[in-house]
Amino acid sequence: MAIKSLLPSFLKKKKSTKENKQWPEERLSEQQQQQKSIDFHTQYAKTHDQQAIFNLCKQAADEGIVDALYLLGLLYENGDGQQQYPQQAAECYWRAAEQGKAEAQYNLALLYTQGTLGQQDYLTAFHWFEKAAENGIVQAQYNLANCYDQALGCIEDKTKAFHGFVRASEQGFIPAWQNVAVMYYQGEGTEKDLTKAYAWTLLAAKAGQEEAKASEPTLTQELSSEQIISGKALLDELLEQYSSFMPQTKPEPEADTAISQFYNAIEPRSSDE
Repeated sequence: MAIKSLLPSFLKKKKSTKENKQWPEERLSEQQQQQKSIDFHTQYAKTHDQQAIFNLCKQAADEGIVDALYLLGLLYENGDGQQQYPQQAAECYWRAAEQGKAEAQYNLALLYTQGTLGQQDYLTAFHWFEKAAENGIVQAQYNLANCYDQALGCIEDKTKAFHGFVRASEQGFIPAWQNVAVMYYQGEGTEKDLTKAYAWTLLAAKAGQEEAKASEPTLTQELSSEQIISGKALLDELLEQYSSFMPQTKPEPEADTAISQFYNAIEPRSSDE
């Protein structure tokens, strides 16, 4: 089914605006942007009243300060306690994203993924997840891998999905550890390897991933004693490599509601499939 893109309304506005004048941020040099950003953050740190914070972000955003655009987008998205303003948030994120603000690129992708602006639009979400991943947002890397895995906004590519989950894993994004385990188990995007699947499942289980805890007994029954020994030896290597990312206490529910909603929208893969 074709994905109805919400891009045209933004592009139309951007085009019509360019016919008259550019966005303020497009007229600033890199040096001007840096200096204005420093001045903005100095004022922001001294401002505590919520209305004053909004006014400061709005004024700075109107001047084209990218960080202010991003923060204003957050304020619009979170709302004022009575309602939220997703369209205004999206425009702020869009302008900041166009200037390379990684966090804005990621949040904009989430808005399209969740259908906050209307219909879910994975095509546009994929574009911004890709940009955010390129700029170092590990959650974007994980979600981009999910898109490749499930053909959301792109052509299915299990190999890219696998390597994306591995990259997210290497950056300590724990949910990706179970995805790596599943892909080794199913032989998707990489060669099927039950020993590696077992090791990664144990790693994810030790990190508190419920799916890994649930699938470990079933997976263990499929293995020979030699595979179990090899898998535990590999686990020791993984624990040494990823020890700094292991939770010190029982993991709390995901604090970032937006991220959690996206993870729910893209159902986690199960090794029991």
